[in-house]
Amino acid sequence: MDDLALSLETPRLILRPLRLDDVDFIFKHFSDPLVTRHLLDEEPMVKREEAVELFEFFQDMAGKTYKRWGILHKEDGVLIGTCGFHKWDQRRFHAEVGYDLSAQYWGRGLMVEALQAMLKYGFERMQLNRVEALVYVENPQSVHVLEKLGFQREGVLREYFYRNGQFFDHFIYSLLKREWTGNPRRA
Repeated sequence: MDDLALSLETPRLILRPLRLDDVDFIFKHFSDPLVTRHLLDEEPMVKREEAVELFEFFQDMAGKTYKRWGILHKEDGVLIGTCGFHKWDQRRFHAEVGYDLSAQYWGRGLMVEALQAMLKYGFERMQLNRVEALVYVENPQSVHVLEKLGFQREGVLREYFYRNGQFFDHFIYSLLKREWTGNPRRA
């Protein structure tokens, strides 16, 4: 049922599977400390080989519990980020959402637009009932994106993540299929 070659389209974006010729983008994107500072398990990349490994990880989909797309900006034809589902539990009908965007594209509503298409795919094609998101408590931009899409904050995971000798709290958000309208809320 899950079409691995499926692309999703919005008015300003195309979400498409990552390709081998995207490795340079992956390296540049995930080398940027602004992009990786709030990602749970990503330190900025320092070697191109790390980008190749990440690409290969995303390509080996058989039996995996994730799906990841590159986000292509139609206006200038460049990749500007990635988004996808992680920890997909088909038996329990839930998954976790993850996303990242190049800093020069922040504040334009592009991630809300991308996640709208992705959530539609998740609820309709993957048969998800619940989508979760973990957000660093000091990441108000990501909190805004989730709340605009109708996610509800369930609580705080205290000292949930350890990085560089320090523990960090994270919010846990969720969106249920019955709550999803497909339209962002007004700010």
